[in-house]
Amino acid sequence: MKRSLMTFSLLTVLAAALPAQTLLVDFNSNQDQGGDSTLAGPPEASIANHNQAGWSSYHANHEVIAEFGTATYGSITVTPDWPNTTRNTVRQMIDRNDQDNNPPFQNVIGSFDATWNNAAGDINLVTDFLGIDTRTAEGGNGDWDGINGVPTYMTLRLGGLNHANYHWISYHHDTENVHGFFRVEISLDGGANYTQLADGYMSDGTAGGTPASTDAGYFGPQAGPDANSLISTYHTNFTADGVNDVVFRFAPYANTNTHRRIWGINGFVLEESPIPEPSTVALAVIAGACLAWQARKRFAKR
Repeated sequence: MKRSLMTFSLLTVLAAALPAQTLLVDFNSNQDQGGDSTLAGPPEASIANHNQAGWSSYHANHEVIAEFGTATYGSITVTPDWPNTTRNTVRQMIDRNDQDNNPPFQNVIGSFDATWNNAAGDINLVTDFLGIDTRTAEGGNGDWDGINGVPTYMTLRLGGLNHANYHWISYHHDTENVHGFFRVEISLDGGANYTQLADGYMSDGTAGGTPASTDAGYFGPQAGPDANSLISTYHTNFTADGVNDVVFRFAPYANTNTHRRIWGINGFVLEESPIPEPSTVALAVIAGACLAWQARKRFAKR
């Protein structure tokens, strides 16, 4: 009996080090019969017709400034912003034509979502995206290649994070023609200072475009078979201090009209791995040693 209780206690200690619950957020638009979002309510509470099943929703109407507010998912808040522009037309929430589900696009040859291999059932994730229009005619800052010009930024502010390690996965695909490379930066002190991370790439699904993704140095149309297998799915890790917001800042390298002057994020996954207290680490080490000792003792009796 003592051995069983001791083993149970040790396993409980070890279980405390397992990753915490994962947050999945899908960005949703009112376009393509996605349904109007509810201005009077928070973005996470508005029903979206194209929300990915099992994911939390962020739903806002395209280019409506007042709707891009803060969403709350448990203890975590998510706030998009466009900090160095003012026009509503920079603020994108785009949904592409859906051949499979919604009239008048049912069975229409050439509808953009028809380019997606939906074997994994994740078309609702990749059909729509939150993002940026960098074109000066739309209020953006125009061409920027990372050196020349002025970037058009979009930030995602994550509040309420624990003092923990996090793995970030974000999805950047357009079933139409938007594609290209983009800069990713992160601030761990609420936006006071940023560190540049590895560049990302946004993939498209439809042939053609202005310019086409088949140009040298790009990757051509992508079809799946699922969002996680795309070359454009972005991964990074960071540690939150439990006090300051963590802010991601994005800017497309926008120097060619038109489909490299727009950028988007379909959604993201945030996976938390709590940082054990020193005492917990010590207990886990002791627990592992005790379990190994018990195993050796049982083996010796054979």
